[in-house]
Amino acid sequence: MPVLAATPADRGECAASADKPDVGGAACSRIIDDASEQVAERVKAFKNRGRGSFNGKDYDRAIADYGEAIKLSPQDTSAFAHRCEAYESKEDHDAAIADCTEAIKIDPKYGWAYNNRGVAYYGLHEYDAALADHAEAIGLDSRDVWAYTRHGMAWTEKGEFDQAIADITEAVTIDPKYAFGFGQRGQALFKKRLITKKGGWEPAIADYSEAIKLDPNLVWLYSSRGVAYSNNRQYDLAVPDCSEVITREPKNSGGYNCLGVAYEGLEAYSRAIAAYNQSISINPKNGVAYWNRGNALTALRKIDDAIADYDRAIAINPKDFNSFNSRGKAYVAKGDSNRAVTDFTQAIQFGPSYVEAYNNRGLSNEVLGRRAEAIADFRKAQSIDPADRVSKQQLRLFGF
Repeated sequence: MPVLAATPADRGECAASADKPDVGGAACSRIIDDASEQVAERVKAFKNRGRGSFNGKDYDRAIADYGEAIKLSPQDTSAFAHRCEAYESKEDHDAAIADCTEAIKIDPKYGWAYNNRGVAYYGLHEYDAALADHAEAIGLDSRDVWAYTRHGMAWTEKGEFDQAIADITEAVTIDPKYAFGFGQRGQALFKKRLITKKGGWEPAIADYSEAIKLDPNLVWLYSSRGVAYSNNRQYDLAVPDCSEVITREPKNSGGYNCLGVAYEGLEAYSRAIAAYNQSISINPKNGVAYWNRGNALTALRKIDDAIADYDRAIAINPKDFNSFNSRGKAYVAKGDSNRAVTDFTQAIQFGPSYVEAYNNRGLSNEVLGRRAEAIADFRKAQSIDPADRVSKQQLRLFGF
């Protein structure tokens, strides 16, 4: 059958295809297939159909459509930036960086491309590069809440929690209804409490709750709040949050990880490990689940199995200071203080405010007879948290 010519109505339907891909996608296809259409209209149609596919999580089709748009219009920055976003959604970080870099070459003032490239660098754990890109986006638009939030997220991963909180606070001050921003500030507050022992779990829980109130459909917030509840020993509140995630998304690895943390807090280690197993089976790249399962295995004195899990977590994220610290403690349990010091040093390198890692390295240095190094570690822990009891007690034993 001959291809039907596109109609004027097709352009309107195609433009709306991001929200109505079933209807708009067909209209875009008619424009694309109409050889008499102007190139500019066909480029728009490819991009609109690509956006509809992207929103439907059909990333391969979106990438193909953006690629066709680029063939027709090699200087189209938005096509490169959107294909970058689609590649990143597939966790193809290198391809995403290449496309966003091309968009930036064409238009050095394209803030959205800097942000998308920053997200890809974040995915590669190249946090300094991510910080640079999001800072560039902020320089181009001082009210870019996504850039402030992503900038803060990179600081969080570098262990610079106060800078992270300041950045994300700027985002939610600009937009007090920015649910993602409140959720990410909750993450920064959570990790600050976890790593530096400063503050309580309540500020993180409050931010997660505010984010849920603003957008109850952000499912990851329930698992984040559930873990925070567990760390605050509020297991009666943690389990419902974790279960809510699993009910909504039975294949959500974060929900099972959350449930495992709650069971671990209840000292039901076998049930915790079963939950972590489920989380890992859904997402084998879930490094946090390996770390948590390693901790549960450690509690059961299965040290070699725990080390294997920490190894897996570190292979997924070579800058995972939690796993380095936990693996160091596992080597201490095996009596290998030298290997433990190496891991604690790595934890400190990637988490400069990690009080527990300084204390752990100090204790291992003490066992190894390295008095000066041990004292330096305990003093550093005290400088970060003067209320820390371990470093205070150890310095007292050294006569300080």
